Amino acid sequence: MYLLRENYEINPICCLDNFLTESEIETIINHAQKIKPQQGKVITTNIKEKNDFTSEYEGEYKNGEILPKIRNSLIRGIESNEKISWLYQKIVQEIYRVNQENFDYILKFIECLQFLEYNENDEGFYAKHNDCNNTDNFATIRKLSFSIQLSDPDDYEGGELILYINGQEFIAPKTKGTIIFFQSDIVHEVTPVTKGTRYSIVGWVRGPNLR
Repeated sequence: MYLLRENYEINPICCLDNFLTESEIETIINHAQKIKPQQGKVITTNIKEKNDFTSEYEGEYKNGEILPKIRNSLIRGIESNEKISWLYQKIVQEIYRVNQENFDYILKFIECLQFLEYNENDEGFYAKHNDCNNTDNFATIRKLSFSIQLSDPDDYEGGELILYINGQEFIAPKTKGTIIFFQSDIVHEVTPVTKGTRYSIVGWVRGPNLR
């Protein structure tokens, strides 16, 4: 009996079209726009590569090294409550399925969902990064990341979600309602939105470190 799977059986990226309906997306956007937004921030990152579009700066390291600005977006936290619990339930059900069929991670809980807004006025973007950060001192870490497209691709330009795997670029589909799951240690970015507004839901699933 073989208990382990071969590498080729595990796909680091999984996409599902039509995960959300038009009606569900409209409900989410209306709910989120009633929440006060915050400017997206980055606590730490182990990706120091400067992209062509990151010309501004948002801070410094303690040793004086300048940290390139790597994020420009509006964030609204979507807490689970009676109005939006259906969305959490729907996502969790898909996490169970995708994890069982593909990733086979030990997972414990999902973090608070984030509603992201990238707009042309700020040329919203998120430069290259991964979602794990420094995992050495944490009992639980982010293992599985996901993003849900809420905007019609004709409503904006730019805003591509690009993932980098083994030297190859994977551009995520922009079809409205699509959900994409990927391993949280994969380097990825959202290119600047040059026209219109891009809405999405993102989230992370945590599990025990080194298990």
